[in-house]
Amino acid sequence: MKTEIKSGSFVHVVATINKTAGDGKIMYVNPSVSTVASDAATDDEVELVAYDANGKEVYRNPVVVRRSSAEPDRPNDVGLIQADLPRLAGMKSVSLQLKGKEISRYEAGAAPPKPAAGAFGLELAGAAAASRRPLKIDQLAGLEPVAGVTYSVQVRPDNKSTWDTIAVSRPTPEVDVDRNQFAGAKRAEVRVLRTTGFDEEIIAEDTVDLK
Repeated sequence: MKTEIKSGSFVHVVATINKTAGDGKIMYVNPSVSTVASDAATDDEVELVAYDANGKEVYRNPVVVRRSSAEPDRPNDVGLIQADLPRLAGMKSVSLQLKGKEISRYEAGAAPPKPAAGAFGLELAGAAAASRRPLKIDQLAGLEPVAGVTYSVQVRPDNKSTWDTIAVSRPTPEVDVDRNQFAGAKRAEVRVLRTTGFDEEIIAEDTVDLK
């Protein structure tokens, strides 16, 4: 199987499907700036279909369904789907379909207003959890989960030039920061990204002390 990494604007969809039982579930939908193109054969009975806010179909394509090796007496009926759809203007939902019938759907949620500027801080914990600290974000305190809206948290320590994602697709941006993960760093930039699956924005960012 040949693969190739391509850059662009995509929507990454992760789903599971059981063709024998006729069910499945879309697990995650997130924006992406790259995709791994391959020549793996798609399953024409399994499609991902995208719609706009008016219910108009804007995309449809069969997907690759991957299964792990199964023992002869324990067949593995559940397949994994990891597909990158082209990110099209107006996308609001993705449907997983088996033989033309919808078995799961993801709907983009209505994101709350972007919070006002505030301060981050690593909240102190007990001695038993000295290396881990829950990330306290003043401007996001009390944030309630909203269907179709998720959060990711990224950290860039002062001894690295790249961002590390420490949480993805969370219903709220609550996360523990393990200071041992950033050996040698004294401080780190932290940012919280909010996504509806199709659109993404940074809603909070600051620098925290890792001492």
